[in-house]
Amino acid sequence: MNRIQEDFWHVDWDKEFTTELSEEELGLFDKVAEEVAKRQLVVPALMLIESLKPLNWIGSQFMLLVEPFTVYIFDWKQLRTLRRALQKRDSMEELAKRIEEADIKYGPKKKRRKKKELRSSDG
Repeated sequence: MNRIQEDFWHVDWDKEFTTELSEEELGLFDKVAEEVAKRQLVVPALMLIESLKPLNWIGSQFMLLVEPFTVYIFDWKQLRTLRRALQKRDSMEELAKRIEEADIKYGPKKKRRKKKELRSSDG
């Protein structure tokens, strides 16, 4: 058995059934939030999160169903972390909060402020 298969079939049951978000899950939320903000997709992402909030557990179980197929396409460790995070009740609120914070830090308003500062320093 190769390393990917060993890691794929190993299940850490302590992580599967915790109710609080781990540092690894929060870090992944930060990465997702940063990408959403940089691509200026904050509003659609927040609308999607709010509309799918009641279905987050079902979505995590669907991710479990397709996990054997996605292991060869995506970074399966991050997908597994995301799936574990989505199983938790408050995960969608936390993700939405982090996206809003990332929008303040990386969003288009921040870029406009930088451009204004550059123009004022040039003149």
